[in-house]
Amino acid sequence: MSGARAGSEPAVDEAVADAAVPGALQRDLRLFYLFRLLATSYLYVPIFMLFQESRGLSFFQRLALGGVYSAVIILVEVPTGVFADRLGRRRSMMVGAAAMVASCAIAFWARSFTWFVLAESLAAMSMALCSGADSAYLFDLLAHHGRAQEYGHRESSASAMHLLGSAIAFAGGGLAAAIDLSLPYVLTAIVAACAVVVAAMLGDDRARHRNDPRTPVVAKLQGWWSDVVGAVVHVKSNRRLAWLVGYSAVVFTLLRATIYVYQPYLDERGFGTVEIGLLFSGMYIAASGIAFRTHRLRTRYGDEPLLWGLLAVLAGSFLLLGRVSTGPWLAVLLAVQALASGIFSPLTKPLLHEQIADSGSRAAVLSVESMARRVALGVFAPLAGLYGQAQIMVLCGVVGLFGMAILAVARLAPREAMPLLPSEPPKG
Repeated sequence: MSGARAGSEPAVDEAVADAAVPGALQRDLRLFYLFRLLATSYLYVPIFMLFQESRGLSFFQRLALGGVYSAVIILVEVPTGVFADRLGRRRSMMVGAAAMVASCAIAFWARSFTWFVLAESLAAMSMALCSGADSAYLFDLLAHHGRAQEYGHRESSASAMHLLGSAIAFAGGGLAAAIDLSLPYVLTAIVAACAVVVAAMLGDDRARHRNDPRTPVVAKLQGWWSDVVGAVVHVKSNRRLAWLVGYSAVVFTLLRATIYVYQPYLDERGFGTVEIGLLFSGMYIAASGIAFRTHRLRTRYGDEPLLWGLLAVLAGSFLLLGRVSTGPWLAVLLAVQALASGIFSPLTKPLLHEQIADSGSRAAVLSVESMARRVALGVFAPLAGLYGQAQIMVLCGVVGLFGMAILAVARLAPREAMPLLPSEPPKG
């Protein structure tokens, strides 16, 4: 199977698939893509480090907020996944977008580390409520219409919309910050409120989930706790799924680190808020383009080369950024990382979904994966803050190489202990 797609997901003819989509499904897909575009369009991302500095926070405090964000997600990620499984993924998405409105309102008025902790906690709740729930909603929406095989193609499109929304938001955020550093938070709250409305317009999925209002409260709590434990056990008992979760944690930490390290890195090199916003926007436009084509890359090259190539390129680009000051090489390396960001989600999510047999616990299991990513980031962010910003790019590169080595050791375990990924052809 050299050069051919080694995955188990069949290729989808996009034109034929789109033409045959029923009207109700087409409507929900369009609304879902719009939700993805709006829900994480955070205009403050290119300037939040500078904004927090203007409100008196030190570099360590700003990085520590990243740890707070991750700690909250770690605590609530799986319970919110169970919430989505039992009460409906659409409802979880609505509440999550509303939480972002509240987070931005508090950040706008915040003048102390304590108030920023509260804002970050609400932002983390927002992410936890939407993360996993949106992906599970899309998968089950397609499965409900007998089109689950299209998930890889649809996830690529949805990821592209998410990244495109971020690109537009980052450009707007940089321009708004030139007027007032707090203005991007106001605009983000407005966009998040629009996401609440769009989620409310999606088809209701509660009938497909496990929520019987006649069940006693104590029995409900016991059932929810059983689902939380069951999701963790499911990941632990499936070595293929566990490896993918570990891989996702390493790559996500590196990608998320860029949000924290780019701003001081670019600020030191003379970039203003408008330039930083436009640079972020350009990177996310590139990421959106590659995300839309990731399912084609999977078909052409297979998942294994993409998984390892993505991590190797990320680690190497960080090491090179530590030695570059300005010029075309800086733009090239940032573009490389943008492409890696675009590939990540539409590459890993279909592989994760392949390993989840019970759709009733799909959001909870995906939340375990998200929790693992946040654990990794929660450990990394404060340590990076203590390390300082002078050589932060080199630190990211070293972390990437170290993670790659650990994953390689786990990947080379005996077959009976570490089964092949579903994208790998049988040997022998």
